[in-house]
Amino acid sequence: IYQARGVGNANLVTTSAGSVLIDTGLPTQADRLQEKLAPVVREPITHIVVTHAHMDHVGGTDTFREEGTEVIAHQTFPKTQRYLKELAPFFLRRNRVFYPASVPAIPDVIAPMALSYLYPTFEVDRLVNDEYRFEVGGTEFVVLHTPGAEGEDSISVWLPEKKILFSGDFFGPLFPMWPNLYTIRGEKIRFARDYLDSLDRIIALGPVMIVPSHFEPVVGAEKIRADLLRMREAVAYVHDATVDGMNSGTDLPTLMREIRLPEHLDLSEGHGKVSWSVRAIWEGYAGWFRFEDTTELYPEPVSDAFPDVVELAGGAGALATRARLRLEEGRPTLALHLVAMALSTEPRHESALAVKRDALQELARASGDENHSEVMWLRDQITRTKEALGESGAEAASQ
Repeated sequence: IYQARGVGNANLVTTSAGSVLIDTGLPTQADRLQEKLAPVVREPITHIVVTHAHMDHVGGTDTFREEGTEVIAHQTFPKTQRYLKELAPFFLRRNRVFYPASVPAIPDVIAPMALSYLYPTFEVDRLVNDEYRFEVGGTEFVVLHTPGAEGEDSISVWLPEKKILFSGDFFGPLFPMWPNLYTIRGEKIRFARDYLDSLDRIIALGPVMIVPSHFEPVVGAEKIRADLLRMREAVAYVHDATVDGMNSGTDLPTLMREIRLPEHLDLSEGHGKVSWSVRAIWEGYAGWFRFEDTTELYPEPVSDAFPDVVELAGGAGALATRARLRLEEGRPTLALHLVAMALSTEPRHESALAVKRDALQELARASGDENHSEVMWLRDQITRTKEALGESGAEAASQ
């Protein structure tokens, strides 16, 4: 087994009768990944398994594909590939906030051509449902549907003889970690129940090694089993607490604030967050209407009332002063609500922008630099706010 690492890894299993490739990396890195693997590839590449439709896992498929190579994906892969392609400009803008080093800025004049390159589509030779087995050179490969953590088209590859699992992004970039049941960059909600079912399936396999499509393999049957069981208990705890809260009539913000993992179930939130997952579970079951306010049903957002609030408060300055007070009380989110009102009428109001900058920085400090998406979002917002204040360069970077 060989692994060529990029933003997304390309994992290669060689046999006496050829090679099987699991994921193919970004289109912009495919040539480099292919060059890294070239010395160890046993021709032909008989199969390519793509674990899901994200570009950092499928972008190099046509680069690696040979005549006769069978490309395998889940049966929901084509529709996932289609919606990601249709919304490519939308997702590209968002992804740049979270992955600026990997997602280029595209000038409008070349956008259609660039998007075609960055979001290539391709035909899949075999679409699988729940399970599919094939054999190459005496090695059996089992393709398993493992939805729940990276979309409905997520699959893993199991080598039963060696008890090795190629997990794609099922576990995300870290192991063990809290799953990314909702990604703030967008995409469909992933369902906790599906994730638990997939975890049960993987636990029953008893892997001695997990080979992900990001970062390095995880080795050790006892460690893997203990971590899998902890992840399962943690997700079940949060799922059940959310459902209990919904049934008892507790509002969503309260559930997001109060549901926390017990100490013995503590997991890294480097990719997903418990509070975001509470909301994902709630909205996955109930949708976006909360039964809290009639205005939720109509296309006039609460922000349309902000100018009236600013006028009644005595101007943007009065709201900025109150926002500063709330920030000093340790309530940065409330401070941001107030400055949003102030900035709705005076977008360049210096005091309001200064409170916004400081509130964002306080949230960044409180985050502990743990969750990648939260950190990158806050950094982006801090940078934009500093630019609006005229802070730039070394001055902005030092604050």
